[in-house]
Amino acid sequence: MRAFWAVVRNEMVQLYRDGWYLFLLTFGATVSLTIMAYTLSTDIEGVTTQIVDLDGSRESRQFIQTVMNDDFFTVTLVATYAQAEQDLRQGLTKAVIIIPADYSQKLLRRETAPVQVLIDGSEPSVAELTRNHVYALANHHAYQVVIQAAAQQGRPLSASHKFQPRIRYNADLRTIASVMPGLMGVVLSVSAVGAASAFARERERGNFEQLIVTPLGRWPQLLGRMFPYLLIGLLDVSIFAAIGYFAFDVPARGSLGLFVAFSSVYIFAIASTGVFIAQFLHTQHAAMITTFVLFGIVPSYISDIFFPVSSMPAWLQQQSALLPATHFTAIARGIFLKGVGWEVLWPPVMTLLAVGTAMNALAYLRFQKKLG
Repeated sequence: MRAFWAVVRNEMVQLYRDGWYLFLLTFGATVSLTIMAYTLSTDIEGVTTQIVDLDGSRESRQFIQTVMNDDFFTVTLVATYAQAEQDLRQGLTKAVIIIPADYSQKLLRRETAPVQVLIDGSEPSVAELTRNHVYALANHHAYQVVIQAAAQQGRPLSASHKFQPRIRYNADLRTIASVMPGLMGVVLSVSAVGAASAFARERERGNFEQLIVTPLGRWPQLLGRMFPYLLIGLLDVSIFAAIGYFAFDVPARGSLGLFVAFSSVYIFAIASTGVFIAQFLHTQHAAMITTFVLFGIVPSYISDIFFPVSSMPAWLQQQSALLPATHFTAIARGIFLKGVGWEVLWPPVMTLLAVGTAMNALAYLRFQKKLG
C-alpha cells in the first residue's frame, strides 16, 4: 500500500503543477455538460404563432386561450389572413392558426370544424411538432365544447371507450430528463482521457525507463496513476447530479449515494480501459484523441442516449453492448427517473465491474511485457 500511495502522491503533484489541465478536468467538464444539455435537448418551447380569429365567438376565444396556455407556443393575435401570411413568408412567425367564421356553429352542431394551420416547413422537426400540438389541442377543445353543450341541453353523451395513456417516469416527455443522465457518462470520459494521458506522458517525456527500474510493482504503477482520476471523476459526478437536479429539473427519485457508488464503477471501467489503450501509445496527444473518440464521441451515437439501440442493426447493437456508456446510461436513468436500486441495476453494474477488472488485467499483462 505504501508503494500505491507513493504513485498516487506523485500523480497528484503532476496534476497540481499542471493547473490548467486539472481545471479542464473539473470545471471544463462541468461547462461541457451544461452546454451539451442546453444545445442537444430537443424540447421546444416558445414557437412564434399567430392566430387569426374570423369567428369571434366564445368557443373560438376558449380555443385561443387553450393554445396560449401551452408553453410550446408564443401567441400573437392578428387581424387579417393576408398579414399573417406575409409574416410567415418573412420568417416573423413559425405558424399561423386560422379559425373559420363558422367554427362555433359547426362545433355546437357536432359537425367537423376544420381549423386551418399554416406552418413554416424550413425546419421540419419544429414543423412536425407544431402540427401535432395544434392537432391535439384542437381535438381536445372540440371534445370539451361538445361535452359542455350536451350537458347544458340535458343530453349527456353516452359513455364510450376512451384511450387514456399514462406515461410513467417522465410524464411530460421532456427530452432533457432522458438525455441528461446519459450525457453525464459521455462527459465523464475525461477520467479515461486523464488516466491514459498519465501513462503516455511518461513515454513522451522519456521517463518510462525510470519507471521500469524502480522497485515499485506493476499494480501500484497501474492503479496508483488511475486513482487520482477516479477521485476527479467522483467530484464531477457530484457536480453533474447537482446541475441536473437544480438547473435542468431532472428528478432524483433514487438514492444519490447509490448513484455515486455505481458511477465509481463506471469510472473504474473507462479509466482501466484508457490505461490499457495507453500501453500501445507513445504521446499524450494520441492517448487523448483515442480515448475521447472511444468514450466521448462514439457513445453519443450508439449508447442509447439520443437514438434507441433497439432500432439499430444487430451488429451495431452488439457494439453498443460493449460500450461502458451504454450500461451507465441504464444505471443513471434507472436511479434518476425510475428510482430503482441494486435489485434492478445489478446486471449493468456487474458488467462495468467485469470490464474494469478485465482491462486492468490486460494492462497488467501488457505492462509486464514491456518490463520484460
